Amino acid sequence: MTKGRKKIPTKIKEIQGTLEKSRQINEMTVSAVIKLPEAPDHLTKMGKEQWQIVCKELYNKKMLFEVDLSLLAAYCNEMALYYETEKILKENGRVHYFYNDDGTVKYSQSVPEQKISKDALNTALKLAREFGFTPSARASIPKPEINDTYTDDFKFFE
Repeated sequence: MTKGRKKIPTKIKEIQGTLEKSRQINEMTVSAVIKLPEAPDHLTKMGKEQWQIVCKELYNKKMLFEVDLSLLAAYCNEMALYYETEKILKENGRVHYFYNDDGTVKYSQSVPEQKISKDALNTALKLAREFGFTPSARASIPKPEINDTYTDDFKFFE
């Protein structure tokens, strides 16, 4: 794990006007996605909905890259897991109560879905920061040029 501040990509420094030639590094460049990709088959319906939302947003901002698609799928999967477990928790409750023979509460315990939901949200937040999906992450990224056109190959919420 690297200590200190996260490195700012050269392209962002260039846009911000803070790039100094003495500090310019030779960064790896990756291939941009040319056509919006279909959601991976392993994602649930909710995961595929998340995929369509984030892919469309990143694609329109010219920030969708081939090498990021697996991590993007992981983000969508974690968000789907969070939503799905929250639905279960809403329907069934977050706590199990165990009673004595006389009807008094012996003890209570959180249901397993509570931890699953919390872990899924924490993992999704970690991935979201990498893609600039959180308000604080977006604040540190300069506004990119927006492409308002997208292909017919992308079917939004079929």
